[in-house]
Amino acid sequence: MQSKLSSRSTWRVAGLLAATMAIVLSATAAYGADTFQKPTKEELEMKSLPGFPGAAAVVLFREEITKDDLHEVLHYERIKILTEEGKNYANVSIGFVRTSDIGADYSGDQKTIEDVIGRTIHADGTIIPFTGKPYLKTESKGQTKDIGFAIQEKVFTLPDVEVGSIIEYRYATRFADNIVEEPQWIIQGDLYVRQAHYMWAPTTHELYDPEANSPVNSITWFPILPAGAKIETHEVPVTGISGGPSRTYDLTVKDIPPSVHEEFQPPTASYSYRVLFNFTAYRSTAEYWQAKGKAWSKRVDQFADPHKQELIEAVQTATAGANSQEDKLKKIYALVMSLENTKFTRAHESAEDRAEGRKVSTAVDVLALKRGSSTQLTELFIAMARAAGMKAYAMYVPDRSKDLFTPQWLSFSQFDDVIAVVNVGGKEQFFDPGARYCPYEHLAWQHTFVRGLRQTDSGTDFGVTPGDLYTANKTSRVANLVMDAHGEISGGIDLTFAGSPALNWRQLALRSDMAAVKHDLRLTLENMLPANMEVKVDTIDNLADYELPLKVHFTVKGAAGTPTGKRLMVPLDLFVSRERATFPSEKREQAVYFHFPLIIQDALRIKLPKEMTVEAVPDQAALGLGTPKMAGYNITVTKEADSFTTRRDYVFGSVVILPADYAGLRTFYSQFESKDKESVVLKTDVAVTAGASAPANQ
Repeated sequence: MQSKLSSRSTWRVAGLLAATMAIVLSATAAYGADTFQKPTKEELEMKSLPGFPGAAAVVLFREEITKDDLHEVLHYERIKILTEEGKNYANVSIGFVRTSDIGADYSGDQKTIEDVIGRTIHADGTIIPFTGKPYLKTESKGQTKDIGFAIQEKVFTLPDVEVGSIIEYRYATRFADNIVEEPQWIIQGDLYVRQAHYMWAPTTHELYDPEANSPVNSITWFPILPAGAKIETHEVPVTGISGGPSRTYDLTVKDIPPSVHEEFQPPTASYSYRVLFNFTAYRSTAEYWQAKGKAWSKRVDQFADPHKQELIEAVQTATAGANSQEDKLKKIYALVMSLENTKFTRAHESAEDRAEGRKVSTAVDVLALKRGSSTQLTELFIAMARAAGMKAYAMYVPDRSKDLFTPQWLSFSQFDDVIAVVNVGGKEQFFDPGARYCPYEHLAWQHTFVRGLRQTDSGTDFGVTPGDLYTANKTSRVANLVMDAHGEISGGIDLTFAGSPALNWRQLALRSDMAAVKHDLRLTLENMLPANMEVKVDTIDNLADYELPLKVHFTVKGAAGTPTGKRLMVPLDLFVSRERATFPSEKREQAVYFHFPLIIQDALRIKLPKEMTVEAVPDQAALGLGTPKMAGYNITVTKEADSFTTRRDYVFGSVVILPADYAGLRTFYSQFESKDKESVVLKTDVAVTAGASAPANQ
């Protein structure tokens, strides 16, 4: 979060220069004679990390010194390279967001990365200084309301790095004079950290919070720290923002293990070691969210004003012929969903709109432009629902694919998207018109089962979003195939997606072209079927009709079994023939975190040539997990004189499985994945010598 220095801010002159020098003396010395630490004999000779076999590298020391009054953050990194893979850490990419205020009387933060220096030290002590020049990459540009931004990277490569080298580099992040940015100390990452030091010298400028209508008078922080780690404060002889002595905040940590990376884990940002600071004008967490929520809600209501005549007329036109609130809301939702969502097309620059004489300040402007951001479209939907006589509320939610909401961290930056809550016939329903192609009365999975801040009749409060049942997120895989005397199969396969799986494909199509969509669909099916099968996408139906299932028809051809003399072993279900163990590890540190409940149904029929008959099929299997059952699996194979048919159902109705329940989950998966590896045995009149090949799960 950034806090702009108000025009009412004043420098407190007395003692400022001496105090500032005292605060930063040790940090600025880093850029003097002792720019880098001298490596120890143990560091130079180090070849591995005890307790972490195969570790690619280890952070020997990390430092981050934030000095608000000098508008800079000083960074220092020392890394020991242990493997060939670890040499990649010599390629340094420092990401940052550079913003600018559009049409304001200041230029924005204009954040920059400067003073990059570095060197490589070989194991024998040889020093190779970095003499190159970092270059700037701009990944993307855009804007939100009146803030323009560019996502950029400063990139450089340290020289002559080999296994056993120590690499180290320093750089400074600098801000414009009118910006103060509270630090976020991200302590845990991909590498083991032997030691790290963090220090923050907060601004001595007076900050003003216009929403609270009062000066910022305190600092809060939300820590997730290892046992024994403690933030220390030190008084400095100069007046701080609270009117009392200024303080610095200091943290030293040692022996921080790398973040755990496991399949299906919650967002790392929600549990890894970190400290998140905030300036605040409020006395408590509850007071902060109440006041900030009130200000946010007021902005929403101003934008989603339902009393504009143009909006009222648009609602009357859109809902003509509707006989109920439900029918009206469906028509309003369809209208909003038909507008251009710039999140999935392109962000129109403010300059472009100004050149056209247009300004987006209310929902009516979005309607006139026939386009808007995800938030603007959602607030337009809320405004139109209100104009139609319904109670409609905004809710600010995180994207749980990235992080979860923590009320103890006083920052609106935790929220990503706005959804809508509408009371229809006395029942609240949740909508996601900002998620292009999301079906009516559903949410994109990233917005389900999350805590957020919502409008209420009496103000704002925290709330929790609902999620779909497994029946809403359905994937159906149907194969009608014919096998020849050589064991090759050919025919058609239909994949049908509903709910979240369909939404994923539809939004992919918005971000790319049809050739790319077909390519990805083909790869998806190829990765299910036995190796070396030819797959072709024939048709895609209902790609833009978000209320209908998405249907894709393929034609396939290729070998499907393993020949053994006059027998052919064919996978029980071709759609899982390349399946691997989902949870191979016996132990689990983090919760298992699925995106959404789902059901997958397979139906596979293979018609046989006259030279083949079905000799044996696996027994039926039915498995379940939990009481009451949160997951289920069922598979059956039926044989006829000239064919066999496999039917497989997999259902998972939960999202989070705690580590304590991991053993049961793993057993369930191991059981049905073992069953999936069984085969149908076909008997042939003559030995199969061509065409067939071993399935990938054998």
